[in-house]
Amino acid sequence: MLLYRAPLTRKVNNLHPVLLSGAHGMCLLLLATIVGCSLRTSTVQLTPAARAELDAILTTLQVRYDLTGSLNTQMKVTIEEGEQREELRELLWYKKSEKGGELLHIQAMGGFNEPRGVAIANQDENQFLLRLLNEQRAYIGPLSDGALREIFGIDLRVSDVLSAIFANPFLDERTNGFISVESSGTKLTITRPGVKAGHIEIVTLFVREGEPRVTEWHIHDENGVLQQRAAFSDYREVSGILRPHKVEIERPLEQTRVAVNITKVELNVEINNSKFDVAPFLEGDIEIIPLSELAE
Repeated sequence: MLLYRAPLTRKVNNLHPVLLSGAHGMCLLLLATIVGCSLRTSTVQLTPAARAELDAILTTLQVRYDLTGSLNTQMKVTIEEGEQREELRELLWYKKSEKGGELLHIQAMGGFNEPRGVAIANQDENQFLLRLLNEQRAYIGPLSDGALREIFGIDLRVSDVLSAIFANPFLDERTNGFISVESSGTKLTITRPGVKAGHIEIVTLFVREGEPRVTEWHIHDENGVLQQRAAFSDYREVSGILRPHKVEIERPLEQTRVAVNITKVELNVEINNSKFDVAPFLEGDIEIIPLSELAE
């Protein structure tokens, strides 16, 4: 999922990030409602039994990620920004490399399947590329959280993109220091401090037959204002691994909403490493902009 926004110093036209899925992630991008409530900063001490139950759920989510060596996905993406609405088709390739890095290639196409943009994140080569095909422009530089922020203009981390792709907010290993853990039947609600000072995140899961499903992930600022919401639904089993087939990402303050419908997904298929090579997208008469220039 690719959510494009204008960079801080140069305008990137006609593209938006998801989520991340996003993006922001696209990326992609993420996250039950506490507007008007005061923020709590103290953490909860779980009983050994409750901690063991929670750890089993987190382990199941982690195992789904560990068992996914590669991913090939086709998506229909609807982007609403204010009163504007646009539909795209996106292709996503993900692979864990032999060197231990993670490789991602996302291609966006317009309503008539015309190529619009390509994003490649290659941890092995420490490279990030955003190529705008209809503008003959490419942004390239080291892969980092800072680079994603410069391009997309929002707080976006590499781990946020993976979290959106795998419907797992805990891939950044923030699995301790929870503010609260509330259980009601099959529903589990986890509140934890956000990455940014004063922010909090609320993650909602449903557990059925031992299989957890992350359904919502909200991020609120220090005033309780919703910054981002991600919803995951239509879970189906693919090659023995449970995955959502519908993702919705909303950023209310920016009046942006992205709906993603997965039309095809394949797990653990062979993907050649050349799919994550940035060189073919830097050929020809195009403007190449180093990411370092965006921060100047």
